[in-house]
Amino acid sequence: MVVPGAGQAFAGAWRRGLILFVLFAFGAVPVLVVAAVPVRAAAWLLEGRLLPAAFGVNIFLLALRLFAALDAWRMGLPAKSVPALTAVGAIAVLTATPHVAAGYVTVRSEVTLQRVFADDEPSDVLPARGVFLRRGDRTAPDFGPRELPRSAPLPAGRLSATRDVLVQTYTPLERPWVTILLLGSDEGPGRAGDRTATMILAGLERDTGRAVAFGIPRNLAHVRLVGRAGEELRRFPDLLNALYRFANEERPDLFPGGRDPGATALKQTISRLLGLRVDYHAMVDLDGFRDLVDALGGVKIRVRERIVDEVTRPAWGETQPRINVYPGRTYHFDGRTALAYVRSRKDSDDYTRMHRQRCFLTAMANQLDVVSVLRNFGALASIVESSVRTDIPRDQLPDLIRLVGGLDPKRTLTVTFGRRYIARRRAHDRFPIANVGAMRTTAREAILQLRPDTGRDVETARRAC
Repeated sequence: MVVPGAGQAFAGAWRRGLILFVLFAFGAVPVLVVAAVPVRAAAWLLEGRLLPAAFGVNIFLLALRLFAALDAWRMGLPAKSVPALTAVGAIAVLTATPHVAAGYVTVRSEVTLQRVFADDEPSDVLPARGVFLRRGDRTAPDFGPRELPRSAPLPAGRLSATRDVLVQTYTPLERPWVTILLLGSDEGPGRAGDRTATMILAGLERDTGRAVAFGIPRNLAHVRLVGRAGEELRRFPDLLNALYRFANEERPDLFPGGRDPGATALKQTISRLLGLRVDYHAMVDLDGFRDLVDALGGVKIRVRERIVDEVTRPAWGETQPRINVYPGRTYHFDGRTALAYVRSRKDSDDYTRMHRQRCFLTAMANQLDVVSVLRNFGALASIVESSVRTDIPRDQLPDLIRLVGGLDPKRTLTVTFGRRYIARRRAHDRFPIANVGAMRTTAREAILQLRPDTGRDVETARRAC
């Protein structure tokens, strides 16, 4: 059972045993190699038809090990007694169990990937040169890295938003960035439709370990919408967090190009707001967030502020999630407490909450472990299928796993668009209207790895959290 061929060799059938062992080694070596390498290096398993191939290898090893164990038992002139038959049956079950479990994980993974991820690249990405928008954006000039003069010195101090200063920086704009808009929906009891209470634009750069997370305020008013051909339309009369529902339920015709008009509207509007290309989106609802944290075994967080609050319940029939924590202490949050932690605004504001949300996602990603994932794999797959929506293509998933696995918190910036990015407030309700120029300038400087003069609005993830 453990070493196929050993039983045959013990019974004197050396050649038979050697053949079985060689066949076993041929199938087991790839499995051991995959198990030994880091997760980000094993991302190639998700490429092409490798998951079905892994399923085939698993079936081959199961058949080989069962045959080797039962054949060795037969060669040993076994007794026909009930205890003997029970023993060989137990050996067969023990042999098959890990292979059945591995087969389930493989098949379930394939089904989940097919149901959640897209087949093709989204066609709702605005035109850009590198990661910076190209048309209709004065802060994103239309030129490539070969056109930048190499002899010009790097200017000291803050950069202005002019084309001339950008040209003088000779910083290549054609960097291999991947950007994902992370959305949290508050759909639930008493709230019809989706409002995006959480909006974080994450940018990841290949081969550097760098990333930037931009927290987008949910309560921005009078944000200008983007139409079919990327042109700017009228300003949205409601808050930004209501745009998703508006696009899906009232005017999906304004936002073609994606399989989810609401996500397309947010991708293009936030793209124009920051002057950055937005490649993909991923969305999860409150109920799914709570279940996801529980299925992963909870998350440890070092709290930086006093929070006593209760927030909206994620599903009918439940009580409101509550939290009561003190600064400077480390807590292990289950799903309900984590939900209260990332949604609470009591004695704080949206900007503090955005900071908390980005730090929570960072902690959850850093604390993922294979054992927890495998132990709760079925629940995790069901949660992802029911609660996560995305336009990330299936064939891009291996690349994203490598990018996330290679992130360096010391080189990852977290950006809060706080009060200094408010141009003015709407007269009748005092909701903020964005200072688009300031937001674009900070976004550009964060991407170009310059040092924006923005105080604590821009910090490394390690320092901020």
